Formats: sequence, C-alpha cells, structure tokens
Amino acid sequence: MTAVTSPIRNLLAARTQRTSVSEWLRRPRPALALPRWLLLVLLVALAVALVLIPLVNPSYINLTVTLVMIWTIVGLGLNLLVGFGGQISLGHSAFFAIGAYTVAVGGEAGWLHPFTLIAAGILPFILGYLIGLPALRLKGLQLGLVTLAMAMATPAAIRAFEPITHGSRGIAIDGDPPAWIPLAHDQWVYYLALLVVAIAYVVTRRLARGRLGRSFIAVRDAELVAETLGVDVWQTKTRLFAASAAYAGVAGGLYAMMLEFVGPENFGLMMSISFVTLIVVGGLATVPGAVLGALFIQYVPTFTSSISPSATGATYGIVLILFAFFVPFGLVGLVRGALAPIVARIPGRR
Repeated sequence: MTAVTSPIRNLLAARTQRTSVSEWLRRPRPALALPRWLLLVLLVALAVALVLIPLVNPSYINLTVTLVMIWTIVGLGLNLLVGFGGQISLGHSAFFAIGAYTVAVGGEAGWLHPFTLIAAGILPFILGYLIGLPALRLKGLQLGLVTLAMAMATPAAIRAFEPITHGSRGIAIDGDPPAWIPLAHDQWVYYLALLVVAIAYVVTRRLARGRLGRSFIAVRDAELVAETLGVDVWQTKTRLFAASAAYAGVAGGLYAMMLEFVGPENFGLMMSISFVTLIVVGGLATVPGAVLGALFIQYVPTFTSSISPSATGATYGIVLILFAFFVPFGLVGLVRGALAPIVARIPGRR
C-alpha cells in the first residue's frame, strides 16, 4: 500500500508546486513601498548616471540608450490608452510616423529641432482627436481592426504624399545640434530624449494617480457607472486617444533625429506589434512597465536576430502568448514579487 501511495503523493506534491508557481506569477502586486531615504538615493543616482552616460560612452551605446528612451515614451502613452483606458490600439506606428515626418519636413523648412518636436506632438494630437471621435465609439475587436488598418496603410500613405514625404526616397535630416552647443549628434539627441522622457514619465504618473487617472479606470471598468457619476465618457476616451498619439508623435520625431533619415520602410506593421509587446511584457496599467518593456523590445530582438533574421517575429509571438497566459501583470509584477520581501526589511519611513 505504501509503495502505491508514494508515487501518488509525489504526483500531488509536484502538482501543488506547479500550481503555487502559477499562482505566484499571476498574483497582482502593489507598487513597492520604498523608504523615502532609499527612494531619494536611487533617484539621485539614476539622474547622475543618465546625465553622465553620453559623456563617457561611445556613440553606439548612446544611440542604443536613446532608443530605449524613445520606446519608453511610446510605451507611456500607449499604456495610458490601453492599460488605464481599456482601448485597444494596434496602429500607433502611424502616429509615430507622423511625428517623424513632421520633424523631417520641418527640418527641411529650416525649423529648429525643439520647435519641430513640439509640432511632432501637436499634429498627432489633433489627428488622434479627429480620428478618435468616430473610432472610439467602436469597442474591442472592432476598434483594434480600425487601428490595425491605420498601421497597415501607413507606408502606402507615405508614398502617396510624395510631394511632401519624397515617397520611397525618404528624407535626410540634419540631426546635429546648433553650432553654439558643444555636443556631438548622439549626445544632442540623447539629452533631448532624456528631457522628453523625464517630462513624459512625471506627467504620466500624475495622470495615473490623480483624478483623471481614476476617471480613465472608471471608463475602462464600467462606462455606465462612470457616466452616471458625471464622467463624459466619449470626451475622456477621445482626449486619451489624442494624448497617447501625441506621445507617439514626439517619440517618432526623436527617432527621426536619431536616424537622420526617414522612409516608409521604417514604419511597418512590425513596429506596431513591437509597441503592443512593449506594454504587455512591461505590465499593463503600470508606469514603470513602460521602461521594462522598452528594455525588452530593444535588447531581446537584437539578441534573437543575431541567431536568426526571422527569429524576432517569432519571439514577439511566443512572448505575447506566454505573458498573456502565465504573467498577466508583466515584468513589473515579477520585479515587485521578487523585491517586496527585501524592501519590507529595509528600515525607514514609507
């Protein structure tokens, strides 16, 4: 009898262990309550490190970190829309392209870079608002299909407006700083991206934690209840869509300045898929998740493409499936779960 029950007990124990691991991965976790002194030390150390990176590293490292910051800006805006607002968008590469071409065309006209970046945020905001008025009356899969159509049509639309975009020839951009700023091209774009990502991060945190963030979540979870409580559901959705488009537009402008060239092949469907992967892997409805997701889509595809050129798309697909089923709260949930016991032991006022 003992010989029979022993394998059964081992099987039950293994099953219990697998269940506990699955539950741990799928468990929602609050933000880490760091002591104030530790939070201040980490912020100062991070700020100093980010400021010094372009001064002590070669240009290719500066450009790689700049790309991470550009993806972070896109992730912050898209997470506001999808994570906090509950609206599906698969077409943010279209707004990213609009921002990139705004900077390129403005640069051809002789505009200064800061002004072209401002225009790269304003134009996608206006277009996002106009598109959002009819599109956001759709829900779920229908809205996803409309935005997917935007992403698929973007390269063709760029070629169609050849007098402005130069079609398939693309536009070369002078991404160097003004003569009175003693920085190289990679350092100049890095510091612009650092300034923009810092502003975007602070603004997104304030929106997510404030009254607007609560109204976004209310609209996402229960539209009828939110409308009963006085929230203008359609205006909230439309403004959120427009703000998210502005984030993508500014990021696209920085991307164009970094590459010093834009063409229709830069903004294909794979870019939109990578944006969705960013927020899913990083963690939906979390502000730090945009940073972790940006690190993922920058470095993991680089590694997989060195193995096989076709491995990047497969990696995105496999990772999306795994995170959707087993890690619904993304890398942020894993980091919080791993560090929470350590943080709880650190003395200091939370």
